[in-house]
Amino acid sequence: MSSAVKSERDAMDGSTARANVIRSQVAGLVPRFLTQLDRDCDSPTFGCFDRNYWHYKIRDFSSAVLQQGILALDALHALEWPGNPVQGSAAVRDWVRAGIRFWASIQLRGGGFNEYYPFEEGYPPTAFGLYAVALTVSRRPELLEDPAVAGAIQRAGDWILAHRESEALNQEAAGLCGLVAASRLAGVRIDAKELEARLSAFLDSQSDEGWFPEYGGADTGYLSVTIDALWDMYEITGEERFIEAARGAADFISWFVTGSGCTPAMTNSRNTDYMVPYGLVRLAESHGPAAGIVDRLLMRHGDSHGCLAATDDRYLCHYVYQSWCRAARFLAAVDRDAGALPCERECRRYFAGAGTWVRHDGNGRGVMVGAAKGGIVYVFGPDGIRAADYGWRASGPGRDVLVTHWLDPGYVVEFSEDGGMCSFEVEGRMTRHGRLVPSPLKHAALRILSRFAGRRVIPHLKKMMIFRGKPSPVGFSRRIRIDADEAVIEDRFRGDDAVLSTLRRAGCHSLRHVASADNFTMEEMLAADASEIEDGGDVRRRRIRVEIKGRD
Repeated sequence: MSSAVKSERDAMDGSTARANVIRSQVAGLVPRFLTQLDRDCDSPTFGCFDRNYWHYKIRDFSSAVLQQGILALDALHALEWPGNPVQGSAAVRDWVRAGIRFWASIQLRGGGFNEYYPFEEGYPPTAFGLYAVALTVSRRPELLEDPAVAGAIQRAGDWILAHRESEALNQEAAGLCGLVAASRLAGVRIDAKELEARLSAFLDSQSDEGWFPEYGGADTGYLSVTIDALWDMYEITGEERFIEAARGAADFISWFVTGSGCTPAMTNSRNTDYMVPYGLVRLAESHGPAAGIVDRLLMRHGDSHGCLAATDDRYLCHYVYQSWCRAARFLAAVDRDAGALPCERECRRYFAGAGTWVRHDGNGRGVMVGAAKGGIVYVFGPDGIRAADYGWRASGPGRDVLVTHWLDPGYVVEFSEDGGMCSFEVEGRMTRHGRLVPSPLKHAALRILSRFAGRRVIPHLKKMMIFRGKPSPVGFSRRIRIDADEAVIEDRFRGDDAVLSTLRRAGCHSLRHVASADNFTMEEMLAADASEIEDGGDVRRRRIRVEIKGRD
């Protein structure tokens, strides 16, 4: 056997073995996933994926967004692999049908669905529910023979056409993909002109840097969710514009993958600490950077410290698990050598629109700066995150906390490069953030408001939970200088001396509410050693060893 043939065969064997590791982990989660589903055919909630509703009975409505589990269940049913315990099961086929019927049964009169409270009529549960159901029914058209299912798909499609999501574009991508899939179903009528206008507006919202906005910035995790939907739209329509958008998004993500297979969470606009694989795996068949992302991240996410290991029961029924289930079928086809990532060469780039800067040395070391979020700094080595700085916190009035780590459009960011040195200056005000603690009284008030105001309550809830922060009287400026050997961070503060006396190094957690974030990540274990801080009056200086040119 020639050396070239042997190398090719070894590579194929390696890809198969690698794919089997991931498939084993996906299959290993099947019992925990199915535990979320009401599988009793005599139950009035047969097909419901909200265990808190049908089993524990601690919720008085079912969260419709969890019916995305239908898509995972259908993918597992079709996944041909010896380690798959539910492949071809007649029971699973019946559960898919039951899941879709239950989804149709909990639809609101206007066509929308609830996620967090009754009468919500939210965009995410309607968009992701239609996405999952329409894709599943497109492979199982016999389900449309049920008039309740056909009518629910039509009403959900009409609802999505009448409502646009402009702040979280991954949700808009899912809704549009649901419309595209539904438009191909027999008997479902989606206005082609309105759909095209929405698709064009969505694609036009993509930044020149490749990302789609997520509450005011770039977020690699939610961008991977968008890539899933873009691939599905491409596969349904065959239109190159969707795959071109997906390639641009993958190119952006590729810069934030390190040699050790890490991606930084806190430089993301929504602090997302996972990456979903389906769209990237499919894209990897023809796009080098996507293949590189899959190679680096799947190995990381497939181990005991990775994304799937930290996925909670709720997100097993969300888009996270279904994306892994759908990707499992195609893993072995990914050529691990197909595409070089930026981390595999010495390079740097400042994404001015996203407010992030990346430098790689080609040997597993690198630095990333989230300037738009107050100057977050990560230092990476071949073994993972070696150091990080998340800014500062201080105590405010009552329970309020003041933070520098915030995505604030009021921050003024200046960037400059001079030879091997790069500098950032970030200036703004610390954000005052109050903790929102739930209580029976607050929930009762929400139920009453939503009963009469419906989805008109949602903008006010977003303001309270997502955009809750407001500028404080305390100002700060952060200067970051990075050369080949170290990053020097200098912070200055001005304002109330009593507040400034409570300044402390911030941990890795952001106070901005993101339901899908805050899974456990290994970066939480990084020590926050106060002795590293040089306190010189109104200047606090920290030095982080970078060693871009060094050896391990």
